Amino acid sequence: MTRRRRPVWPFVAGFALTIAFSGAMSFLNRAPAGGCPGNTDEITVAAGYDDSMDRTQRGLVNAWHDRGHTARYVEISRIPDEARAEMAATDQDGACPYDVLVLDVAHLAEFVANGYASPVELPHPASAFMAKSVAAGQIGGTQYGVPFAADVPLAYSIGATGELVSRIWGGEASGAKPPGQALTQLDDYEGAMVNLIEAIGPELVPLLSDPGDMPGGAELRAVAGPRLEAWRTALKTGLIDGDSLDHSEGDTLRAFRSARPPAPMVMRHWPSVFRSLWLDSRFRDAGGRLTFSYRPLPRGGVLGGSVLVISPKTRNRAAAESLVEHLTTPAVQAKLFACGSYAPVLAAAYEVSEYETRQFTEALTCLRGDAEEPESLVAEFGDFAQTVRRAMDGALLRPRVPYYSRLSETFRACALTVLRSAGPRDLRYYDEFADRLRAAAEGRLPGDGSDCG
Repeated sequence: MTRRRRPVWPFVAGFALTIAFSGAMSFLNRAPAGGCPGNTDEITVAAGYDDSMDRTQRGLVNAWHDRGHTARYVEISRIPDEARAEMAATDQDGACPYDVLVLDVAHLAEFVANGYASPVELPHPASAFMAKSVAAGQIGGTQYGVPFAADVPLAYSIGATGELVSRIWGGEASGAKPPGQALTQLDDYEGAMVNLIEAIGPELVPLLSDPGDMPGGAELRAVAGPRLEAWRTALKTGLIDGDSLDHSEGDTLRAFRSARPPAPMVMRHWPSVFRSLWLDSRFRDAGGRLTFSYRPLPRGGVLGGSVLVISPKTRNRAAAESLVEHLTTPAVQAKLFACGSYAPVLAAAYEVSEYETRQFTEALTCLRGDAEEPESLVAEFGDFAQTVRRAMDGALLRPRVPYYSRLSETFRACALTVLRSAGPRDLRYYDEFADRLRAAAEGRLPGDGSDCG
């Protein structure tokens, strides 16, 4: 329980003022930062870690040049929270801030509230982008992040898993136990939060989206309780693999790749893993056909990915904007998709059948490789691209609140406790759950002695 409750209105007012004045502040900070060592014509691009195939993202940034300007890709950390903290600290205190940030969409509201992001104009018509990616880059109706890379989960299946997918992610809670087993990610990190949102459903997001109006225990129990209880039971009975409680993305993929299940199996995972399965001969039959299938989650998956944020303190805004425009051209987005396994943010990059006509040569080279029947690979990837696009259209946005990281940590601590419990949790537990969420949404640390975690 919290030691002391504080009113939320000063925080909300401060956040609103930050939104209102950040545009004006960005114009005051467009002058180059003084005293920075190195090449002043070089745009520094900060990112967490480039986990794309063959480091495609880093290569594209480092290869850019325009009118004497170049770019340098700076990898901070494989750990997202460490990368986020370094980006914020450098912009706040450093004499030489990063010019452009490759920022996880979950943290944009925090960066806007603290003045680390400046308003931007989309470098291409909004209609050219995927609508959910554009929305993820907006706070309070203002665009602060230019969509760069998308991520939305799919259900990858071996065997007939329609009933299983409906039971786990479709909201069905009754009927006979379907055959098979689901693999997901419930270790205590941000990946567990997106899994929990998908488990509970889209109705959870608006419930957590207003720091000044967080739910009480009864409402939280009514919305989240039934689905958490359904997942708790599924973990106990093996419908969801019990090891999922300790799994992150890499663990789940290894389990799926090594399994030869007698019963159907489904894995919830990102589009980025498709390539490792698609090019693995173990996932093709004697006739060369894929032995796994994929589909969007029935009630929507949580949108991941990144936006490009221009620092209010950038040393050269015009060059930063030029780089952002380049990284969001259709040819670059197609290359990031085909070569790097990043789902694109432009609709044109999903039209794989048009790559030849549009001369997306580098993307096609990655798809064809040295295959004996390269066009069949291009066709298969085209089918996959359309599936990802459908998933993008139905994607869920996470709560866009300034203290999202703390809110996420608190929510998953309490929700994962429910999943690990021997029996259902009562209203008293959900009252404490709600109290802790209110504290987290205001940026406060909850007190000790909690039943959550």
